Amino acid sequence: MKLDLAKYLIILLFLINCGKQESEVKNYGFSEMEKDSLEVSLKLSEFENYGMFVDKIHEITCNDSIPKIVIEKKYLTRNIYPIEYCEPIPANPKEKHYVTFRRGKPYHARSAIEIDSDSLISKLRDDFSYYRNLNNLENLECYLVIIEAERSEKVNGIETFLNNLTQEFDKLESDLKLNISFWEVVPFTALPYTENEKQTE
Repeated sequence: MKLDLAKYLIILLFLINCGKQESEVKNYGFSEMEKDSLEVSLKLSEFENYGMFVDKIHEITCNDSIPKIVIEKKYLTRNIYPIEYCEPIPANPKEKHYVTFRRGKPYHARSAIEIDSDSLISKLRDDFSYYRNLNNLENLECYLVIIEAERSEKVNGIETFLNNLTQEFDKLESDLKLNISFWEVVPFTALPYTENEKQTE
């Protein structure tokens, strides 16, 4: 009888400890830069398409607040603070930093080559490592990923990609930031013909 009571107590204590397990929170990006600013939480599932999502990030940033993309999994919450500017950005990083989303899948910058989740850690080291001065590859400044899509693109797959990306980043155990930005695909427009080109046709 006493043995049975001891078993029940052990099981009860185990269940209580499981119930009390708190969710860990991990932050990515520049969360601590402006502590006085209001953080506005966003969930990708709340948006009908990518255009509405990037518009909301821009609107929050330009109203002196900080957008925070929240990805919640069991016992772990990942907060992503995206890079966004109200004014046009001063520079356009090399294409290696881009991930283009089409039909819910991530592709290497505007190509037909799909990004496999198993390759993300090598992409972080090789393609997403950001050096301000390309002549000095010993001075790694941060990791930079630019996610782009058409405005009409659904947001399906982006949260999964972000979750996988941040998991692989954690494995690097780096003190550097993982910076993520969300851009629209800029449509390619052909340059107008010059007079000389017209004459050679």
